[in-house]
Amino acid sequence: RHVRAFLDANQERYRLTPEDRLTQTFDQTFDLSVFDLFMAWENGARVCSMDPIELLSPFKYLERNEITVWFSVPSVAAVLRRRGVLRPGTMPTLRWSLFCGEALPRETAEAWQAAAPRSVVENLYGPTELTIACTVHRWDPVSGPAGCVHDNVPIGRSYPGLHPLVIGEDGTPVADGQVGELCMAGPQTTPGYWRAPELTTERFFPYEGRTYYRTG
Repeated sequence: RHVRAFLDANQERYRLTPEDRLTQTFDQTFDLSVFDLFMAWENGARVCSMDPIELLSPFKYLERNEITVWFSVPSVAAVLRRRGVLRPGTMPTLRWSLFCGEALPRETAEAWQAAAPRSVVENLYGPTELTIACTVHRWDPVSGPAGCVHDNVPIGRSYPGLHPLVIGEDGTPVADGQVGELCMAGPQTTPGYWRAPELTTERFFPYEGRTYYRTG
């Protein structure tokens, strides 16, 4: 049911069709691979598995396979930018560009948007305990740079149906604008760790009828 909640949120957001073609840049032992596989299966779309060497210069691969949905960790895009190969207009087939698993630097988002001008760029965030991803931020080429924090793209707002809570060191909620630890409750939250009750007690806590996970 946790994966079902994750898929439902993404189905509504991205509205993929049988015409879409998704990359598969993740090993299948990495939870982010669930998005590529299950979103494609649910919509009759195609998953195009890439050889790792093609990540160093994916442009011909994307064009040849008419890829419309890119999903990777930000460091893949960052390497392309540093190598000087992420040039404007080099990925015209993309309509969605999704990044997760690491911080997304502003310079990387800007360079990727220029290289994929028809694509919507989004930054996702989420630990495994919250089922793959739980927040998302849509990059805006005009206003986006001003909203960056420490020169990184924000992690955005929580998925529909999830309940974010920011707590202080004393474990109580902080006021808006104050620094604290992000916690999350909702249908994507795992109930705890397998055969690890002490760790479960450390990372999960009840609050106002919900079980929250402490993201750290």
